[in-house]
Amino acid sequence: MLSQRVLDLAQAKETVSSVLASDPNAKSPGEVAERLYKVEGPGIVATVKDMVVGCFSNPDPTNDHSQEDLDRAAKCGQFGAKRPSDLFLKIYHDALQTLEVDPLIGVVSPPLMGSRGVVPLSIFSPTHPDIMQHYYDTVVNAQQEVFIATNYWQVGNAASTLVASLRDLSKRSVERGVKVVVKLMYDRGALGQLKENHLLVTEEEWTAEQIKLPPRSELPGLDLEVVNYHRPIFGTFHAKYAVIDRRIALLNSNNIQDMPNMEMMIHLEGPIVDSFYDTALLSWDRALNPTLPLIKGPRAADRDPQKDPYKFGHDNALIACKDPEGPPATPPLDVAEPQSAAVRPTVEKDYSLAERLQWQHHPLTDGSRLLIPKEAGYNPYFAHSSHEECAMALVNRRPYGAPKHSDWLTPQDVAWLAGVKHAQKRVFIQTPDFNAKPIVEAVLDAARRGVECVLYICVGYNDAGEALPFQGGTNEEVVKNMYTALEDKYKHNLRVHWYTAIDQDRPVNASLKKRNCHIKLMIIDDAVGIQGNGNQDAQSWYHSQEVNIMIDSPVVCKEWVEGLRRSQNTHLY
Repeated sequence: MLSQRVLDLAQAKETVSSVLASDPNAKSPGEVAERLYKVEGPGIVATVKDMVVGCFSNPDPTNDHSQEDLDRAAKCGQFGAKRPSDLFLKIYHDALQTLEVDPLIGVVSPPLMGSRGVVPLSIFSPTHPDIMQHYYDTVVNAQQEVFIATNYWQVGNAASTLVASLRDLSKRSVERGVKVVVKLMYDRGALGQLKENHLLVTEEEWTAEQIKLPPRSELPGLDLEVVNYHRPIFGTFHAKYAVIDRRIALLNSNNIQDMPNMEMMIHLEGPIVDSFYDTALLSWDRALNPTLPLIKGPRAADRDPQKDPYKFGHDNALIACKDPEGPPATPPLDVAEPQSAAVRPTVEKDYSLAERLQWQHHPLTDGSRLLIPKEAGYNPYFAHSSHEECAMALVNRRPYGAPKHSDWLTPQDVAWLAGVKHAQKRVFIQTPDFNAKPIVEAVLDAARRGVECVLYICVGYNDAGEALPFQGGTNEEVVKNMYTALEDKYKHNLRVHWYTAIDQDRPVNASLKKRNCHIKLMIIDDAVGIQGNGNQDAQSWYHSQEVNIMIDSPVVCKEWVEGLRRSQNTHLY
């Protein structure tokens, strides 16, 4: 059962973002966090570990939460008038228990961990051009502020598209006579982070060859500030998301980097955006110079869906300009303001499938044959059907730098374990790597309970790193060991599929860097989905900062499966 301490934390009126808005003496998000949330000390970790481990040791996962447990969990979020499903509440209940360790272990103020929102659009595509096209379209339409977080920034097509959006946003801002505040975070390990994890990047550094952001003189309509964040040794800032005008959040699996990876990005609106906003502030940690204009509001939660309804399909200009029902999106051009449904002008070009997926830069040389003609159509944009606000929760994890595998009492890790544990029919997982010991054992336990466990993983993804000591092993080694450990009568419940690209009839080893997949998604009983940054490997489980969203919606989960099916052939192999 959730303790009174967790209830008090989740039901508190103050958050880091609200104090920054109301207290003129607040110096920085880090200072406010220190003031609001004090950790009790290392002794509490053992107590919470006993609680959580005990929860997962119950032999009957269908009957381990009382009605009072679920009622308490339902009171720990801003879910609106509609109560979340019992499955969502069970997973959320277990994730909430980790707040006993540290109220900010999930990198979000506890009152904002549970919320609600909608998903108008998902994208299944390599980073460039399609995901970065949506970044361009949302950024260039910003009115007051933009916050972008990425693990890796690599000069190339993806970065160039984002830079183009900043240049065009600057031009628009100058025309309007305003300045838009832009905050950018990435992780490029530096010696200075041994002393200060959050390094302020100078203009000289961000204009250098490794980054190639424009100087301030070329962005007169923007106030740009850049931070380089890493927690040595292994505490990577692995987060990948954006918040635009405190109205839209983008959550993606990709970095700002050109890679031959299939990726996934979702566009979120509603009160959940305030949760992302809080996460962004906590991640930034430093004093904001200048501050974010919308820190005092209006908040995403102030939006009245009756007066300002959510828009889906062609009613949403940011979706209509890509025409999800028609041809693929075009290279960056002006897009109508979000308040208008006008369609952006198109460029006449007939893209081949390889061009659409950027695979013309990664030709195959191993004799694999194309399953479908090169000129076949491909649409990466999935416009979701109109739906009401649904319950959501941020299930993140903080970065942990120490070289050991003890830091798993986090909302992310516990939500994943709880999702597999509470599944009654089916667990679906797509991830580049699958080797973290807790999730491997959880899947085996679920298979023994009669739950169908479907894994979509890659052949050869990062094998050199995963084969190192304490990293869990390669995907092929792990799968072989899982089938060996699983009794014959349960083997049919474990179904492993190897990532196969949409233009292929068999997997291509990821070491060739021709056809890879970097999507991170879990769907439990076709009803609750967890999507975001975290892989099912030791680095994401024990070290990296990750941001993930848990969504309580059979409609969205069903459409995610449909989007996966039409963007890859993994289900065939």
